[in-house]
Amino acid sequence: MTEMVTEKEYDIQYYEIDYKRRLLITSLMNYLGDIATRQSEELGVGIDYLRDQGIAWVLYKWSIDIDRYPVYGEKIKVRTKPYSFKKFYAYRIFEILDLNGNIIARANSVWFLIDIEKRKAIRVTEDMYKAYGISKEKSDVLDIKKLKCPEKIHSEKSFNVRYSDIDTNRHVNNVKYVDWAIETVPLDVVTNYSIKGINITYQKETTYGAVVKVFTEIREEENRCICLHKIVDENDIELTVLETNWEREN
Repeated sequence: MTEMVTEKEYDIQYYEIDYKRRLLITSLMNYLGDIATRQSEELGVGIDYLRDQGIAWVLYKWSIDIDRYPVYGEKIKVRTKPYSFKKFYAYRIFEILDLNGNIIARANSVWFLIDIEKRKAIRVTEDMYKAYGISKEKSDVLDIKKLKCPEKIHSEKSFNVRYSDIDTNRHVNNVKYVDWAIETVPLDVVTNYSIKGINITYQKETTYGAVVKVFTEIREEENRCICLHKIVDENDIELTVLETNWEREN
């Protein structure tokens, strides 16, 4: 079958950068979500199709590695392709390139398909196999590390879920969890280090009006800092586990 690759060029905008003029990790993740949605729209299985079928793709895991952050005014290309389907799960890969064709970041992701009304996972449909050009003979999976929860809590904060945090499925957009997690990292780390890798496992959705709490453990090593994050709701039900890997800048 023909490999389905979708690519889009992005200009780094002022509202997408940090004080060092570099693209925010959350802005980068928004590009990844955008290109995945664009591909689905182009293949005829996008937002309207999913709604009409009463189904939705739910993001389960992210693994993102960054070699270099693009800066304000730079142009980059973001490329994605579906990797495989297996039962309820879909695997998708991404590459971020500069205009010289150098790969500056990579990402792997795992999604699963759900019945919206029943809120239960369903097997990937025939329409999806056909639209994305995935052979049923291919069931390889992307290996994304299993995450540990924080053992010692060095920082914690609570957040109210706002209307602007909600996506088209009426649940919190997956990028917002990263925003919350980073807010619990000490300013010294945020200003003197940069995120080189992030792994996320989403376990349960939350909605508008909820209150979430983030617990963070900070493990400092020579020129590196590993932060383990756990996000829970007001009933202490685990929503998301994250690991952010930071490297000291020169």
